[in-house]
Amino acid sequence: MAKVKILVEGSHEKVDGGFNLFCTTTLIKSDKNIIVDPGAFINEKKLLEALKKEGLTPDDIDVVLLTHTHIDHTTNTHLFKNSKITMKFAGGEYAGQTHTLPKGFLERADLIENPHIAKDVSVIFTPGHTLDMMSVVVKTDQGTVVITGDAIRVPELADLSNKEFPFITADMEAYEESRKKILEIADYIIPGHGPIIKIEK
Repeated sequence: MAKVKILVEGSHEKVDGGFNLFCTTTLIKSDKNIIVDPGAFINEKKLLEALKKEGLTPDDIDVVLLTHTHIDHTTNTHLFKNSKITMKFAGGEYAGQTHTLPKGFLERADLIENPHIAKDVSVIFTPGHTLDMMSVVVKTDQGTVVITGDAIRVPELADLSNKEFPFITADMEAYEESRKKILEIADYIIPGHGPIIKIEK
């Protein structure tokens, strides 16, 4: 089974004039080494140190998954020059794409027909916060872990009675459907900005 480790625990704190924010960055070890949401510049050093503690460097990462393309989730992508960068773009039925940065090569990735990323690792589409949002489903010895990106932005939003801010949600109806879909399948979630939490059924 795959193993999941939070390398950088994110934050999304409202302050005067805006937000202090950076995302949670997660390592998945399967038959491939995977990073989900490499995060913001402010955490570049912290991310590199956390990888080193796992006996890894950016060159050891096979795949980088971007849950969506907001800058606080994507800036450190530049560290992973040997990785395949996989994401979905908003709009129509466009299913996704994979970039191989050193080659300047882009290929269409049909993540709907083939959501499998690695052994025990797949993606599901969870639009709402953005229209390009996807979450990562990982089968582990402890149960199913869903790395949600901002489909569930902070731990409090794992409670359906708590509501997301409309001004940072592209489609509120889709957002609520995505939250329900995640909570139905997850034993644990890793939200876009926060620690892993157990889902009580």
